Amino acid sequence: MSSISIPEAATVDTLQPVTSSADKIPTHVTKRLIGGTSALGVSVFIERGAGFLANLLAARLGGASTFGGYSLAISTANNISTYAAGGIGATAARFSGKYPRGSRGYSTFARALTIVSLVSAVIAAAGLWFGAAPIAHLLQKQSLTTLLRWAALSAAGIVLVECARGFFVGQRHLRALVLLSTLVGVGMISFIPLAAKMHSPIRMIVSQGSIAIGAILVCMLLARSLGLFTPGTAATGKLGPMLREVWSFGFVQLAGLIGLNLSGWWLTTLVARADTTLVQMSFFAIASQLRNIAALPPSLLTESGYAFMTDPEGEGSETPQHVMALCTFGATFASLMIASVGITVMPWVLRILYGHTYDAATVTTCIALAVAVVHMGNGPAAARLSIVSLRSVGVINTLWAILVAVGATVFLLHQGTAWKAMTIFLVGHMLSAIMVLCVLYRKDFLPRSMVTTFLLGTITSVLLAALAYLRAGQERSTSVLTVSMAVISVGALSSLYVIGKKHHWLPSTEATKRLTAQAFSRLRSLRRGSVGGAS
Repeated sequence: MSSISIPEAATVDTLQPVTSSADKIPTHVTKRLIGGTSALGVSVFIERGAGFLANLLAARLGGASTFGGYSLAISTANNISTYAAGGIGATAARFSGKYPRGSRGYSTFARALTIVSLVSAVIAAAGLWFGAAPIAHLLQKQSLTTLLRWAALSAAGIVLVECARGFFVGQRHLRALVLLSTLVGVGMISFIPLAAKMHSPIRMIVSQGSIAIGAILVCMLLARSLGLFTPGTAATGKLGPMLREVWSFGFVQLAGLIGLNLSGWWLTTLVARADTTLVQMSFFAIASQLRNIAALPPSLLTESGYAFMTDPEGEGSETPQHVMALCTFGATFASLMIASVGITVMPWVLRILYGHTYDAATVTTCIALAVAVVHMGNGPAAARLSIVSLRSVGVINTLWAILVAVGATVFLLHQGTAWKAMTIFLVGHMLSAIMVLCVLYRKDFLPRSMVTTFLLGTITSVLLAALAYLRAGQERSTSVLTVSMAVISVGALSSLYVIGKKHHWLPSTEATKRLTAQAFSRLRSLRRGSVGGAS
């Protein structure tokens, strides 16, 4: 396995001149990157924040068993929608750079994307409806057949929302993006807890699917006022070739995602099979939700920076690579800061948010937060690799899938617990990140100290998760271990701060004030636009 190791000295000292990455990023790229991140952050905060609150209330009101059943259904719908859509959100964002609003191919691209999303949604719904009985049999829980059939509605909604979000982000339709997120978020918090209070997972999953599809219908009705139609840009180019182009890219992505999602679903299936009450499934779901919350800020940077990493005009000045390094630092610092605080105080946070019923989910959640740091810290590099060598991404995803599937079979087949499942995910993401960096080292260009930044975040998060595991089994040492975790967290974040300052990855005070003012200005304009569109 020597091909996986990267000589750190070579990576840090010889891959780039002394000039910092930030100095090599053009000013207009930096402004658009941060502006896009702030706008995307508003929409994601609305949707994910409301979704998290809705799930929190549902977990408390419905209990572990009801919430576990709903979590299993939504997880299955997510996986089925992935197979049917082939990563349609990333496809929409990627081709938006090629066919931006106002260009000759914009209208044709929008029509092609609409057709692909509708066909994918129908395939997802039909696949889950007719596959519900075999899936329930595999789970050894035939009583879940009806629940899984109704989850078909959710699978269709997930496809449509993913496509719309990718299109809005790529085309910078910011008002549409905020409206979509608001509709989904408000709908979730209004209906999911109410259905959970009735102890009905079926009503919960039907509500989720109806909310997603309803939000898309509203955006379509307001398409003209939201600026989705561009005057003076009639459809040019043939629809057939455009459909083939979009679908071909989607199929390439799907080839790499099939194994990845199958292995993830197999892992969650083994957790569900091992527990007739689905309590462990609810622990796994809660840990995944908190992991997603920790991943929000860094994921915004990666998603906003993706368009700049695909820009062929910047290759000569290595701008895409330096954007990758800047995003890696930001993603690692943000995720580690959130995760380190969360891991340190997790026993008390879970008790306050979810109640004593979920005390046993502490270790699982701490490991999940470590997964967030590894996954998000490697996110910009993985995004860049999908541009440099999509085939390599497919190979790495396949290897990740094999590792997770084998690990799940060995460790979860007879006693599937949530913390073991999350540990398998952690190991898988660590090995995947190593492979991504190795391939980039050989095929592209790794800016200075990028690997050091990632390794510091990864090692710290894994160490904190290990200490959390010890703390859960040694109540007498809780205070000492908690203080140790806090000290390690402060030391790691301080080291990252020094690295960021050395390479000018930290914004100046003046830039921070200016960007804050721009963010508030953008929020006011979005609000005025939403009011005007509604009227």
